[in-house]
Amino acid sequence: MPRFLLLLLVTAGLPCSANAQGDSCQGALNALNRVKEQITPSLSATTTAGKKRLEVMQSTLENGTHLCKDFPELWFYRMAVSQRLGLDKDYRYSKEKVDEFNYDNHFDPFSLPLAATPPPDLHAVASTSTGKKWALVVGIDKFQDTRAPQLQYAVKDSRDFVAFLEDAHGGRFDPSHVLHLENDGATLKGIKEGLGELRIKAKPDDLIVLYLSSHGSSRFVDPNGVSYIITHDTDLQDAATLYATSLQMIDLVQEINRELKAHQVVLILDTCYSGDALTSPEHSGSRGSLLIGPEETPASAPAPSSFSLAFDNLKVGFGRAVITASRANEQSWESPKLQNGYFTHYLLEVLRESHGEDRLDHVFTQVQTRVSTRVKTELNANQNPSFEFSEHADSIVLGAPAAN
Repeated sequence: MPRFLLLLLVTAGLPCSANAQGDSCQGALNALNRVKEQITPSLSATTTAGKKRLEVMQSTLENGTHLCKDFPELWFYRMAVSQRLGLDKDYRYSKEKVDEFNYDNHFDPFSLPLAATPPPDLHAVASTSTGKKWALVVGIDKFQDTRAPQLQYAVKDSRDFVAFLEDAHGGRFDPSHVLHLENDGATLKGIKEGLGELRIKAKPDDLIVLYLSSHGSSRFVDPNGVSYIITHDTDLQDAATLYATSLQMIDLVQEINRELKAHQVVLILDTCYSGDALTSPEHSGSRGSLLIGPEETPASAPAPSSFSLAFDNLKVGFGRAVITASRANEQSWESPKLQNGYFTHYLLEVLRESHGEDRLDHVFTQVQTRVSTRVKTELNANQNPSFEFSEHADSIVLGAPAAN
């Protein structure tokens, strides 16, 4: 069965300044997420192209704050972009609004993230040994919101992944360093607390592995991929509640780049965005995309291999890797015969064969081949796991022995 979810939700009642603003707020929040994904530290008004992109962002955010006046994050990014452009009057006006909402955002989106600073000894990164090893593993197949169909094997996949990590002949992780959240423990707050624990405990020489298995939700008006991970308590009432109660992909990337001090971070996602799913509701049961609202993806929209545009931000760092279950225009399938998703099953199979001692790029190549071949043979469907590796991430070894 595929892991896909098709859901059309009403847009009335968004928590903006008035209910009549529902549709407008939905558009404004979609635009905000696009801006967040496109902001990079190198984007500057000193070049013609950079200034033009910033001006488009500023206009988009200004329009968004007119349409959805009571959403503080819109004002925060309008403030940041206006400052980058040197628009002092608009910067001061937006800052007043941010202060009025008591909005607390602790980082400048244009500043270089922690991950952009190379470690003192690049050759020591991703070697055959590492510092301490930490993991946050999340599996969700039951959801508070009944509009989200239940999944079959997401929790089992996460348990099997934990078993590999804690295996003395596999991942070689100290069980006390593996935080496993499933179903009602995997709320947005619970996941963020788990990330917060890693933020405090993991040191620069350490390795962090993040594994998430759940539904993904696409900001489908943008064909570049998934914007959210659906948590146990995500509210699917409308675009604003989805925005406020799910794990935003760009925020997860910012957390990895800006808050985690470890020089080796691996993000593994068994969720998907499916282009076919937009028009194929008979494909029920996949870990696919939630569709919020009445729009459709343009037929001419490109089908990028990258799971999310947000992952481009990982490329500014060192030792950041992301591996996903499928390309952006494909479904991620699960198998009753295997009692797992195809991706997680073959990921674990390859990792176990090498006892966790093979490089990440070698592991990925084998997983990609096995998943794509098996899904094509059994289901006559396409599923090709994808990856993004920043510098020195391809040679990470998950089963490398940890320092005492």
